[in-house]
Amino acid sequence: MKKIFTIIISLCTMLCSAQTYCRVASTRQITNSDGYFPQINYQGTQVLYSDTEARYLYLYDLQSGERTTVSSQGMPGFEGRFAPDGKVYYITMAVNPDHLIFRTGHEYDPATGHDRVILSAQHGAVHAINGSKDLAVVGESKQWHLREAGVVAWTLGPKLYVSRGGTINVYTPVRNCAGYLWASVSPDGKKVLFEAVGKGLYVCDAATGEVMAHSTTSFMMPCWFNNDYIVGQTKSYRIVLIPADCSGQQTLASGSCTMPMVAGKNIIYTTKGGAVRLISIILKGEEGYDESQATTPPQSSTRNNNSDDESQDHDQ
Repeated sequence: MKKIFTIIISLCTMLCSAQTYCRVASTRQITNSDGYFPQINYQGTQVLYSDTEARYLYLYDLQSGERTTVSSQGMPGFEGRFAPDGKVYYITMAVNPDHLIFRTGHEYDPATGHDRVILSAQHGAVHAINGSKDLAVVGESKQWHLREAGVVAWTLGPKLYVSRGGTINVYTPVRNCAGYLWASVSPDGKKVLFEAVGKGLYVCDAATGEVMAHSTTSFMMPCWFNNDYIVGQTKSYRIVLIPADCSGQQTLASGSCTMPMVAGKNIIYTTKGGAVRLISIILKGEEGYDESQATTPPQSSTRNNNSDDESQDHDQ
């Protein structure tokens, strides 16, 4: 009887989690190879990407096909980001005589080609982060544009930092964890997501730090698509769409897919071979959605329930 009950519960879980949230309207390949850490601007007209070693940061215009080198100094490819106004922000690093790494924040204007330092060199981590209103560059000792960026979130070890108008609060929503990764603020500034190492994906209240949803399935580089959905990468190199309550997932792309990123309605990612691709989706309920065309098979993932990604991949 106990076995039958377990089977029934498992079937119910699969049925509840195997859902279709959208249809993939189009997929476009941007580069054939050597395109990593891709980002797309909010206007959907330009793409940032780097070579595999992050030695160069490139700007690619989707309309003209022209590629511009933004920077080739100080490993700029890791932290390139677009702000809502289309300007590019990136981080360079340098090693001083004491063998300490110092990082500097830069602003690049694609319209003029002008590049300027906006955050002077400092020791420790420095990140360009999009908040609920604008972009900020955040370091361990100095920040730039933090107040104007609205709600901004980042992680450092097992701590979640959330800035609201420049006032920083520190939360520890997940105990006994080696660290948090990939913090992201929802567009309305009300929710923060992050990956807790070894414990899965968490969605927290941005105002209190309290956990709102949790999936024990691990998702790499998760980020908000809108206030209700999240885009992430599974261990089996699929790009998936996840509801904010972590109740399921739907595959958007499969086969060596990695490094997903969202800006506006655009989802961009790369393959392990460096081919950058752009996805357009239509959510269920939006104009243009057709149930008969939503043929991408959903994958199972439920709150506090491991999916097959946890066991089938060992090459990460």
